[in-house]
Amino acid sequence: MNCRCIQRALLRWFDANKRPLPWRTEPRDPYRVWVSEVMLQQTQARTVIPYFERWMARFPTVQALAEASLDEVLKMWEGLGYYSRARNLHRAARHVVTHYGGALPRAAEALRALPGVGRYTAGAIASIAFNQRTPVVDGNVRRVLCRLFARADDADIWALAESLLPEDRPGAFNEALMELGALVCTPRAPRCAICPLRRLCAARAAGTPEAFPAPRRSSSTPLVRVQTAVIVAGDAVLMGQRPAEGLLGGLWEFISSELRDPPQESLAMMVERRVGLDVSAAPATLLGETRHAFTHFRLVRTVWLLHLDAQPAPTRKHGYARVQWVRLDELPQLALTRSDRRVWHMAKDVMRAAP
Repeated sequence: MNCRCIQRALLRWFDANKRPLPWRTEPRDPYRVWVSEVMLQQTQARTVIPYFERWMARFPTVQALAEASLDEVLKMWEGLGYYSRARNLHRAARHVVTHYGGALPRAAEALRALPGVGRYTAGAIASIAFNQRTPVVDGNVRRVLCRLFARADDADIWALAESLLPEDRPGAFNEALMELGALVCTPRAPRCAICPLRRLCAARAAGTPEAFPAPRRSSSTPLVRVQTAVIVAGDAVLMGQRPAEGLLGGLWEFISSELRDPPQESLAMMVERRVGLDVSAAPATLLGETRHAFTHFRLVRTVWLLHLDAQPAPTRKHGYARVQWVRLDELPQLALTRSDRRVWHMAKDVMRAAP
């Protein structure tokens, strides 16, 4: 394995071809590196860019993020998905302010002690922001290294990544590996003809680059069915905030519950159980279904619109952190899931059409 050849070829290519991404401004700011790496998890760079720029305009420093409310943080993250990332960023920022005076620690081991910072993120921050010689392995790096050495699986891939790191510019080398996987060594139809490592690549020499790494077995994705009530009274709609921890924690939603079979609750029974309101006499309009794919399951929501004459106070909040009436003109200020945004568009269309 000619490490020096790999290092020289890859760094030369990166210097000439790296994308001018907003988090790559020099000198590298550890906070910007941290936020970008968290946002880039499971998300493509072109999607992240506008979110990153809005985030930095509102939370330009660790201190600013630590001082913000969780509601505001989630609102700024709205639409980016995987909301535990935002919650952990917020928690970690408060930890950094309390224990490190607002400056991120330099060592990967200390970084991994922060909420939501795993081995990959710690290595990325330590190497890119602080020039520490620590490896990173994400999906792009895994694919590049498996093809470069014709490895069907990723056993010992972290050790391999570490062995390739140069003594100088380890952060740039890590970024170069990720950039190569994103732009050239793609999962399908890799652009081998323009790859700076083409003469060193064992998978290309074998003529089967797409065979590496071996595809992982895919499992069937379960289907979760939910019924949702958009409960409107006058100029307000009833909303529930999910608990801070767990799936979509801290986000607001229209009153909803998973449909379990058997038995299945009626819509009125579900609303009474969750928020303690009797809506059995309220006129209900079936709006239809919304569908949304999460990483581990598919969500199908059956959506109903209910009109009440008054705004009764909820007598319970079963499974919610908060339940409250929200004015229709204030609803856009809440952090909602993408699925709930679709629900609200469905409801607004019907409400506009009503005589």
